[in-house]
Amino acid sequence: MLLRGPDDATTRHLEGVAEDIRGLLGAGVDLQELVAAVEPKAALIHARYQLGEASGESIGRGENLIEAHAQLRAAIVVDRIGLGLRNLI
Repeated sequence: MLLRGPDDATTRHLEGVAEDIRGLLGAGVDLQELVAAVEPKAALIHARYQLGEASGESIGRGENLIEAHAQLRAAIVVDRIGLGLRNLI
């Protein structure tokens, strides 16, 4: 899996985010990439993952990494349902 942040501290923070996201995605889903972009008043975390032949991605945005992580969790809950359905079809 690829972790990418604008600096070493952000990349280390993404390691904890990745662990949380893997648990949220569940067994059988491969977290392939987790990328963060941080600006003074905005942050974004982008996750790419795969279940069987179906792939998905989710994005979280916020004023900082913590808010972006929370928004990413919310997006994954919805996007994960669609991923499971696409994998069945």
